Amino acid sequence: MAVMSVRIDDKKRKLLKVIASIEGKPIGAIISELIDDYVSKNKKKLNLLSESAEIKEIMALSEMSFSDLDNEEDEIYNDL
Repeated sequence: MAVMSVRIDDKKRKLLKVIASIEGKPIGAIISELIDDYVSKNKKKLNLLSESAEIKEIMALSEMSFSDLDNEEDEIYNDL
């Protein structure tokens, strides 16, 4: 399982922590549920793109767009 570091506003983090505590869930489980919901709602977009002959070009563009999120600061989590 990979580790991902996400920066969010302190107020949002505190609210999430309170809600997670009330529900008796770890914050990671809540985030995982939110990601699952988002992916599920947007799967049609992936299906449409995968039918396209340009999918490799689009994927290459998206990799470049998110390359700034892959930084040395988060490298410490790779070995966890």
